[in-house]
Amino acid sequence: MTTTYKYPSWTLQVSLTLILCLSSCDAFLSTESPSRLTSETMFETEGDMQRAVYAIYAKMSEDQVYGQNVTLIMGYNNDIEFGQCNANTDNTRRGIWDYSTTSNNEILLSWGPVYSAINTANECVDGIGNSALLKDSEPDVPSVVRQLYGEAKALRALLYLDLVRNWGDVPFLAHGTQAGDDFYQPVTDRDTILDFLIRDLIEAEPGMLYCSELNESCERMNRSAVQALIARLALTRGGWALRPDYDDPTAPGTMRRADNYLDYYRIANTYCRKLRDEGRHALNTSFEDVFRNQCQEIYPSSDDMIFEFPFATSYNGYVGVIIGHTIEGNSKIPYGKSGGWYYVTLPYFHSFDNKDLRRDVTCVPYKWEWNNTTGQIEQRFTSWRTIYIGKWSKLYMQTQQGANVQYSSGINFPILRYTDALLMLAETENELNNGPTDDARRALKEVRRRAFNSEDYSSKVDAYVDELGSYNQFFNAIVNERAWEFCGENIRKYDLIRWNLLRDKLIGMKRALNNMYDNGEYPQFVYTKTLDNGTLDIINFDNSTYTTPAGYTRQQWCDGIQDSNGSLNTTFVKSFKDEYIRRDPLVYILPLYKDVITDSRGKLKNYYGLQ
Repeated sequence: MTTTYKYPSWTLQVSLTLILCLSSCDAFLSTESPSRLTSETMFETEGDMQRAVYAIYAKMSEDQVYGQNVTLIMGYNNDIEFGQCNANTDNTRRGIWDYSTTSNNEILLSWGPVYSAINTANECVDGIGNSALLKDSEPDVPSVVRQLYGEAKALRALLYLDLVRNWGDVPFLAHGTQAGDDFYQPVTDRDTILDFLIRDLIEAEPGMLYCSELNESCERMNRSAVQALIARLALTRGGWALRPDYDDPTAPGTMRRADNYLDYYRIANTYCRKLRDEGRHALNTSFEDVFRNQCQEIYPSSDDMIFEFPFATSYNGYVGVIIGHTIEGNSKIPYGKSGGWYYVTLPYFHSFDNKDLRRDVTCVPYKWEWNNTTGQIEQRFTSWRTIYIGKWSKLYMQTQQGANVQYSSGINFPILRYTDALLMLAETENELNNGPTDDARRALKEVRRRAFNSEDYSSKVDAYVDELGSYNQFFNAIVNERAWEFCGENIRKYDLIRWNLLRDKLIGMKRALNNMYDNGEYPQFVYTKTLDNGTLDIINFDNSTYTTPAGYTRQQWCDGIQDSNGSLNTTFVKSFKDEYIRRDPLVYILPLYKDVITDSRGKLKNYYGLQ
């Protein structure tokens, strides 16, 4: 296994690259001037092409795109992860989370920057596609020029995928904007967009380079990542989605999937199988170290992480800041400050097997504070409703940011992992064969084997998977496994949408939460003790202890779910408002920002009853 230990310094070049390499139109459907640069002057050499492709990453790293809004706001509040909302809807991130979004919401301003990044990618595809270097290369023979061509196409596909998952049918343009273009485009059906992207990446994939063949390792889009991305695109295309009633903009729309959806499951199956069989990736690193490596700027080229979006310390990135361990601001804490926005739901926490190693990495019911008495940073228990998503932490970083420094952690965000490909392979095998195959079971076992200690393999891996005999049993196991594996990674909401389970799972989570109160199956209290090293020992998650052990403090757990009137805690009333989540269908599609509609000259409008 090749492991690269480095600071992702190439990400610092990309803003300068924007100035030196591309002067793209700031946003598709915006009023700014289109690019006047030509392929003759911009794409003569591989170095020119590489700098141009880096400009796509720079656009994508902006806060309104992958820096924050797309990866760290739009995909949250589902059955396993949530950010706390206010009693009344508002036009901030909380309006996205509670499904009450209006066309005044500030997060919707991401529309323009996403299209700006797409336009930069289009310019790269056009420029490299028309270059002499590409014409002289073999399409099916990996090379630097073919890698860069496929890289630009794949980044474009990733951006369009996020557009259609969040906004549905959107304007589609597959070439760079030029003077004289009509910038006022109507929407294209999302199926047409996804079909184009799938074909486009299938064509590009054979000429790309693997992660281990790139100096930047998994910080750049690569051949294995494209294989996994083809599968993700195909399962989105073959999955359920909310479709508008174009004759009645006030109607909420209809959840539908294509009649030929199995064709797309076959595509996903083919590319996940190809990724696995090529043997370029394996689950050698522990689950905890997958994310600790991100914090420490360690980028294995043949392990679980296939593509993570790159950021640079002290320059950009909110991972470990708004998601991850919470660290109080204090002049004596050199790691910097972080205030997590996101928590896991209590039913999700207790869905884990108590021996599953992923639980205590993903779910942390504590924050870090300074203790003047002991002179060290220590964990402080929070509560059952503030269990932070703990995969990332500033405490793991190689370079301490300094006291009270909050932003620009530089920790990368995971986009595509080998475990995702394995579980997509297992899912598609089950779907295509109306039940689990040996291949499906092998893939699921490989993921679960890393989740447990070796002494538990017999019961928690082999017996568990072998007992999944029917289609429904195996499908439900996949739904659960993907929850246990990908919490906090901007995946769960979109999985539930394509399965047509989002509404049911949200309602079911609140029901399950209520049922945990005063229920002998679940611990009503847990017990904590601070150890000499400042960490907490927390016991009774297995509900086996009924009195406070010596030296421990009793902490409220399931006993706090209801108030004295028997009502669900207000955190969950506000964050999962029944008036929105019980709509049938649940309108998860985001409205277009009001100014986008105004500036579209009548080409765009909101549907789904959105205002």
